[in-house]
Amino acid sequence: MKKGLSLILLLVIFLAPAVSADRGSIPFIQDIDIFEPNQDALIAWNGEEEILILSTKLYSSQPTKVLQVLPLPSEPEVKKSSRDILRRANELIFKNLFNELRLPVLRNSNPKVPAAEIKEEVVIGSHDILVLKVLNQNDFVDWVNNYLQEKGQKNPQIPLSLQKTINNYIKKGYNYFVFDTIEVGPEPKTNEAISYQFKSKELYYPLEITKSDHGQSEISLLILTNKNLVNYQGLAQNRIKTKNSALNLSPEQLDYISPVFVNFFSQNIESEVIEPQVKLLSWSIKDDLANFDQDLIVDHQIENLLKNQFNYKGRTYVDFKEVENYPFSTPEKLTTLSGQVEMRMGSRMFPWLAASIEGKVLFNAQTKKLISNFADQGQYHRVRGYYRPEAEIGMRDPIDSMPAMVKIKNVFYVTEIKGWKPYSGLALRSNGSISNTRTYLWLKED
Repeated sequence: MKKGLSLILLLVIFLAPAVSADRGSIPFIQDIDIFEPNQDALIAWNGEEEILILSTKLYSSQPTKVLQVLPLPSEPEVKKSSRDILRRANELIFKNLFNELRLPVLRNSNPKVPAAEIKEEVVIGSHDILVLKVLNQNDFVDWVNNYLQEKGQKNPQIPLSLQKTINNYIKKGYNYFVFDTIEVGPEPKTNEAISYQFKSKELYYPLEITKSDHGQSEISLLILTNKNLVNYQGLAQNRIKTKNSALNLSPEQLDYISPVFVNFFSQNIESEVIEPQVKLLSWSIKDDLANFDQDLIVDHQIENLLKNQFNYKGRTYVDFKEVENYPFSTPEKLTTLSGQVEMRMGSRMFPWLAASIEGKVLFNAQTKKLISNFADQGQYHRVRGYYRPEAEIGMRDPIDSMPAMVKIKNVFYVTEIKGWKPYSGLALRSNGSISNTRTYLWLKED
């Protein structure tokens, strides 16, 4: 590997009651429900290539075949993988958290450009996998219907919403698709883990392909990186919840997960030298799948971010911008809280700091985090929001560094501070590095 590559290891666990969280699903028999109670994925990205390992547990209301569609930015190499890699990654992550064949082109009868070119077809266990490149967008849906008929589906019907999504991927330059046909039945079955390796300049995970599905999905992302993930080109960063502070991991721990990643993340394969300052982050995304109108696409290019700088109380923030959708919307019944601002502190063991009014500790209703970057103590302000008897924040025990949930009583979730606007930025540290998480500030309106 070239020196200076970004190092990313992303473990993704999807919990969706009756949907596919990363791929569009087409059952061979119409009006059959497909259930995916859990799905594990591991993504490794070094700035130029990505390895995506998927393993799913599926079942259906009655026996059928299911075609799952995975859009990719470049041609992948498909291999059999092992769930042991996911198991070891899970084991290592939680341990650290708590310790501290090419076929000819298919052609139509007329001489126009073929709809698709098959790049590879391989059978891995129960997976019948087809890798193809789209050549003619206009005829691609018909090509897929013909493919489904060849696989045994009598009257293939690709949902119109899924057709639109596939065409949208093609328009954006995603000309490679992986078709994975598997048998499912009423009993839950865990399928073999499959590895896809492909060129990618960004950390990429397809979410928009699920737009034709519906239902709440909670996505837990565990990320390993030594670079700043600062440029969110797809899914907005404010839709990603940061669950814990960064944790450092060693090269030995990467080797424990799989020697493949030691080579993948090395400056060069011969020396097997891992770049320093590799850190582990934990993200969570929760939303209805129908709302996933963009994919997760992140890189570490900071040039544009440096243009918008702001200095606040001696600290410089980059990519500084006004928070969208303010005042924050909520289904809760709103009330007004007025009074002098006072700063509240936690205990010596858990020393949190936050603003309060009338004894109520202020939380940001959008981020669900404490509000500390606000007005000076003693100033009078009015805020809108809703009251809760208590809330919890995640901190670390100072004695054993174990994660702990700290309860804070008498809290007020703020949707609006009268006369003030919220902004957010990435803190620029003294050593030149940039924080991976955004800091929220409240500034007076002009």
